[in-house]
Amino acid sequence: MRSKIKLSVTALGQALFAYALLGQSGIAAEKTDGLTGEQIIERTHEASKRTGQGDEVFKFYRKASFDELDAKGNVVEKNSKTYRAYTDDRDQKLRKVNGRPASKRERYREYKKHQERQRRYLNKRKEGDPKKQNENLLTRNVDLFEEKFTPKLVGIEKVNGRDAFVIDLKPNPKHKHESRMVNRIMDQLETRVWIDREEFQISQLSTKLLKPVNFLGGLAGAIKTINIGVTQKRLAKDTWVDEKVNAHFDVRVAWKTYQFRMESLSTDFERTEREEPES
Repeated sequence: MRSKIKLSVTALGQALFAYALLGQSGIAAEKTDGLTGEQIIERTHEASKRTGQGDEVFKFYRKASFDELDAKGNVVEKNSKTYRAYTDDRDQKLRKVNGRPASKRERYREYKKHQERQRRYLNKRKEGDPKKQNENLLTRNVDLFEEKFTPKLVGIEKVNGRDAFVIDLKPNPKHKHESRMVNRIMDQLETRVWIDREEFQISQLSTKLLKPVNFLGGLAGAIKTINIGVTQKRLAKDTWVDEKVNAHFDVRVAWKTYQFRMESLSTDFERTEREEPES
């Protein structure tokens, strides 16, 4: 059950970002700046293809933290990894583990895990394969999820001092995902996405579980809390990065509760030269 829940959360994350970036037809025809909501989503789709292709390249540090909590929300165990990351197509590199310099073995293991994730989720070529453009995870998965959410354009708000279109994504209960567990979770999600008014990049996203999802009437377990927040930072034209990601999950499997909190924070942005990716 625990492994199924982890797979469900992974699929859920793919669904949210795929839909937010790629959209679907049927959005409310409310007009803003002379554009319909559907046109805004389509421009967001096109803008996503330009991400990281701008004239300027930046390097920065990304610190990913994972806190395991007890049933009362107290921290039981803390872990963190710090990476050197880039806005072009280079792989991020592990620098620190729990505040200390990463060992050679840890860096190698992280590199191999990253390669496997890229092959599995981004269809990245294996070493020795002919060089080809990598297919985007969002593009590969959008067909699985695009009918699950119904978007609604609700207005314009400020995000980091910039105007952004606000779109609510409502689950469509008539559409059934092949995974019953994922489908039940999606049916209880409330999601809002902010799209930059000028460059049509995703500037912010938030989602939460409206009510707990039980399995076998609660005997097998329950997902009690899902809260996810993402904020992207604009560094230059067509160069946006995830500045902050927060996630909180509260899951019960049988009689044991698993509660954990994750955070990713990107800092220390500096201009650098573009390089060809190593993998």
